[in-house]
Amino acid sequence: MSRLARRVSLVSVMFVLAGCGGDGSHMTDSTPQKLDGSESHEFEQDDIDRAARASDAVKEYCAGAVSEAQRLGCESHVTDDELP
Repeated sequence: MSRLARRVSLVSVMFVLAGCGGDGSHMTDSTPQKLDGSESHEFEQDDIDRAARASDAVKEYCAGAVSEAQRLGCESHVTDDELP
């Protein structure tokens, strides 16, 4: 492998690793937004219904959510079979 090819490979690997955000500086924005950028507090009705039927174990598992949207998403999509 030529010296240039090794440098390109090394730079490529460094670029990929830098994009991972492993240092915690890139936090997920928990504020729900519509495609036009305006704030959204709307949920799909079937998600609301599934979350309302979630078991107590699922609700306890999802209790650490940082927003209502995250909690509702967790409660509507996690099943008892998927709990640790």
